[in-house]
Amino acid sequence: MKSNLCFFILLFYGLYVQAQEQPDFQKKVRFGVKTGINGSLFTRNVTPTANGNRTDLSYFNRYFRASALAGLTVDGQLTDRITLGAELLFNSRGMVYREKNNYVIIVDDDGQEQQAYNNFNYNIDYVEFPILISYNFKPSAYRLFLSAYAGMAPAIAVNSKTKLRYQDGVDGDGGRGRNETLPLKYVNHFNNSLLAGIKVGDNTPFKINLYGDFRLSYTLLPVFSRSVSDQGDNLDTRMFTCSASVGIRF
Repeated sequence: MKSNLCFFILLFYGLYVQAQEQPDFQKKVRFGVKTGINGSLFTRNVTPTANGNRTDLSYFNRYFRASALAGLTVDGQLTDRITLGAELLFNSRGMVYREKNNYVIIVDDDGQEQQAYNNFNYNIDYVEFPILISYNFKPSAYRLFLSAYAGMAPAIAVNSKTKLRYQDGVDGDGGRGRNETLPLKYVNHFNNSLLAGIKVGDNTPFKINLYGDFRLSYTLLPVFSRSVSDQGDNLDTRMFTCSASVGIRF
């Protein structure tokens, strides 16, 4: 993994040096930053809580986990239509299980009652190194670019935990529920994702450009290093993520 990290550092540095030393190369190399939101979901049911006494899935429903991503980008134009890109991202992913809490009443501003829920959140934070190849449907001379891309995203898990949150602190048995944040065990420290997406935005030369990025990704390796938990429950799953982000290139 250290060799991969060194490769990405050298790639960013090499493109930066070329951009500084060759004035006519500035049009072909664009650095940037991006930030956005994820919706991620495990492909299979896994143990819904870290509590070994609660492994029943019947009251839980799976939901996408909303989370954030942010990082640095660099794009090098290879031809008039084809671009090679690299990114360095902090990418928070995971999923959520949710169950109804009928012991809590929530009233909105209009006086209407709403359903209360307890949430169990899988939180896995990655540092990712996506490598992308893009095809621009518009010639580089156009002010607007529209491109489709595909690539791979090696990733290192830097943080993993579970969060059990009871609505208003009351659990499904009517007693006081204790919110919990616990380490998430057996997460694969390294993973790799297949990804594809589209970008659309401003392409004006020598100016800061704004763009939107819409991406789908799928982990090629299991999320966990074990197929079952200590209680014998399933941990054999991969992860699907859709993301929407905005960025600037300069």
